Amino acid sequence: MNLVEIALVDLSGAETFPLDALMTLRQKWVDARDPLLAALETYASGADRSDENASKAFFGLHLLAEKRDTAAFAPLVAVALEGDHLYDLLGDATTETLPSLLISLCGGDFVTLQNIVETPAADEWARVAAIEAFAWFVHTGDIPLATARATFANWFETLEPRETHTVWYGLQAGVALLGLGDLEPLVARAFRQKLVDASILTFEDFQEDLRAARADRDGFFKERGLGPIEDAVAALEVFDLDEDDLEPPPPAENKFRNVGRNDPCPCGSGKKYKKCCLGASGSGSE
Repeated sequence: MNLVEIALVDLSGAETFPLDALMTLRQKWVDARDPLLAALETYASGADRSDENASKAFFGLHLLAEKRDTAAFAPLVAVALEGDHLYDLLGDATTETLPSLLISLCGGDFVTLQNIVETPAADEWARVAAIEAFAWFVHTGDIPLATARATFANWFETLEPRETHTVWYGLQAGVALLGLGDLEPLVARAFRQKLVDASILTFEDFQEDLRAARADRDGFFKERGLGPIEDAVAALEVFDLDEDDLEPPPPAENKFRNVGRNDPCPCGSGKKYKKCCLGASGSGSE
């Protein structure tokens, strides 16, 4: 086997962070690109959803994002819209790097980003990630602010389900990210209708975020880690952690306010926040 073939095997059976394999594939990109894209496409089609192919597709997807290879966008979107298998492919990246993957790969296909947001059967966190990616392109000027304002206003009227759900958390976050103060009444209505779970995030929390973004929108995007993937290895290194070593965040006035979605749940269950109290109110249901 040549170096690329060896590296692909290492990705397929990765039990530890495959740094050497990733570096080899990056250096040999002309030969590595097609088999990595093929792994992603066969996963998306359902032809091969083995753990081995999922591992190869996962790491390959981040390398493809670094290279801005828009051919990876369609299969990623297909899995996101299917819903059930996105976490099997991405694991914790579903709530960590997915917004950056969408930003890096969409190639200006903003209609598809909107479609993800508007599809109730799509993975709940993919819908949030698509809102964040959409907001990023508004921030960069690729989507006009007036268009974004109209789109967000329409989403408040049309998004499903009309009950507590993670997508509404994403929608208020998008409004805050862009500092759209004129849409604050729509966010307030969403809280009153309990579309956003106030035990996780209060309307006052939203207002604080809105003020922060209006004061320094660029800084607020950076604080949230939103932007394209420039270095796939650096983006992936966050997953080279023993979860048993993770410490819960320090207490805050609202104990859920600054808890990461992959942090241990403050309730003490031992589960991740997104698998425990974040979804306990029904926000994780479709």
